[in-house]
Amino acid sequence: MSSAKPDKNRIEQAKRDGHLTVPLMISVQPGRDEEVEQALTELGATVESRDPRIGYLRAEMPVDKVEDAYLVAGVSKVDVDEPLGNRLPEP
Repeated sequence: MSSAKPDKNRIEQAKRDGHLTVPLMISVQPGRDEEVEQALTELGATVESRDPRIGYLRAEMPVDKVEDAYLVAGVSKVDVDEPLGNRLPEP
């Protein structure tokens, strides 16, 4: 499976399960971590951690914006991490 394509099955399952966000593991091209983090934040993501030494970001991304993460300049790979209990509590 190409790393450039979102895992639509996992994204659709997260939507069906009522998840508003999914965790993503994002590989970033060298020296572009701040640029990528800013672009993801503008898409509504919450960057939880990053390690510029190895070109890695972990972010919670709104499910309806996941495919946009693949289009961010400087992103080399995006993996959908298993959504684990990130459902928002009922009001």
